[in-house]
Amino acid sequence: MLQDPDGARYEDAYREFESAYAASNSPKILGNIGYCALKLERDGEAIAAYTRYLKEVPEIDPVEATQIGRDVDTLRAGLVRVVVAVDTPNATVIDKRLPIRGESITNLYGPVNGKIELGLRPGHHIIEVKSATETLDIWEFDAKPAATLSRTVSHKPSEEPQRRAPTRVLPWIIAGVGGATLAAGGIFGALTLGKVNTIESHCPNSQCPSSYALGPAQDDAHRFIRITDALLIGGAALTAAGLGLLVFSGGPEAPRRPTVGASPPAARNELRSSLRGSLACSPGAYFATMSGAF
Repeated sequence: MLQDPDGARYEDAYREFESAYAASNSPKILGNIGYCALKLERDGEAIAAYTRYLKEVPEIDPVEATQIGRDVDTLRAGLVRVVVAVDTPNATVIDKRLPIRGESITNLYGPVNGKIELGLRPGHHIIEVKSATETLDIWEFDAKPAATLSRTVSHKPSEEPQRRAPTRVLPWIIAGVGGATLAAGGIFGALTLGKVNTIESHCPNSQCPSSYALGPAQDDAHRFIRITDALLIGGAALTAAGLGLLVFSGGPEAPRRPTVGASPPAARNELRSSLRGSLACSPGAYFATMSGAF
């Protein structure tokens, strides 16, 4: 992995070396872990692995030991210590450093249970704390050499959205349009009745003078009758639909949070409303009535 023709795969090699060390507990592997951690900018882990490597492996080449010692001193001089405390179990901490040049360097830590201390390289960092299902926090900062920073992340469960009471605006609009249509029908009915009376006044006992244009007058009256019928029938239908929606939208409302100082529900007067409408016809006229109480 470190000798991959397409470029060293430090992250993959780092995981394999850690697995090998967990299986064998051989201190010689700590040098490889420290080297990969250094390349990945996991500086705190590189310092820890290299320090143990120099201490627990006596037969290290002197040149290698000197180089590792210089690397450790350099890392310690600029190490940024970051402590992240999370109250959510099995959280994941994702650190992304944005260098001035080149691509960002990203490292994942976890699962975190309680608190984790990271040894990071100085620079601009973005730390994201995630649970299994959501992002708990995003922390962006500029870390100076040898700085010590801390962050506490508390998971606040999202409040269950309160169920909104069914709206009654639309039923009122429909009922209002129906009432207006009924009113328009009543006006056209009055106009129609006037046209019929005009015909009867010109043609008493169905006898019309030759100078009176009975046919056009009758056509005009019939047209007004059809318009009146359409308005009254449509208005009645809209009014009935609006009233029906008002009835069916009157289900129980979502519970509301009590207000400090408010009187108990039993002591408050409830607002009630009712609306009634009726439509009737007679040989000479149309009748539409509507009444309400609030």
